[in-house]
Amino acid sequence: MRVGPGEKLSRRVRCASVGSTTAAVAVAAHGAGGGGLPAGSTLMLLVGFSAVLVAVMAAVPALRRGGPALVPILAVGQLGAHTTLAFGGAHHADMAAGPIGGLSAQMLAAHALAIGVCAALIAAAERIGPRTEAALRAVVAALVVAIPVLERPRSWRPVAEVHPLVSALCRVSVSRRGPPLFV
Repeated sequence: MRVGPGEKLSRRVRCASVGSTTAAVAVAAHGAGGGGLPAGSTLMLLVGFSAVLVAVMAAVPALRRGGPALVPILAVGQLGAHTTLAFGGAHHADMAAGPIGGLSAQMLAAHALAIGVCAALIAAAERIGPRTEAALRAVVAALVVAIPVLERPRSWRPVAEVHPLVSALCRVSVSRRGPPLFV
């Protein structure tokens, strides 16, 4: 099966959107589930995890196509993001001692809701993606037609002869060549 440029672009956008929405919605779900906000180093861990998630999606052909494989990868993404946030210290002290490393019922519900939110966002983006691409192509085509193109490049010519002051002084000066004069 031959894949066109539009499908290649939509696959890339799908992979990137899975990584970015998983990270963003996981932070929101983690906060809603009672966890703390991540610090700078925890955010860097989360960005690294999202990059790994995008790489896995891009490497496995069944995941690139979307569809039924999208929900399991989002679930793995939420679990991995929760673990990353827990390792980064984004849990309160009473949560860390809770069941399954701070995965309380409220936290589990928040991350489960995050899976549904991510799936809905990606499905909406896939629906409006082709329409957006078509609109952008029409706008770019209209702009390309509206911009005039010169038939031949114009050469640059100075308006007036410009001689720097040093050049004028050197033309009227006495030559300094030869041995020094001893007086």
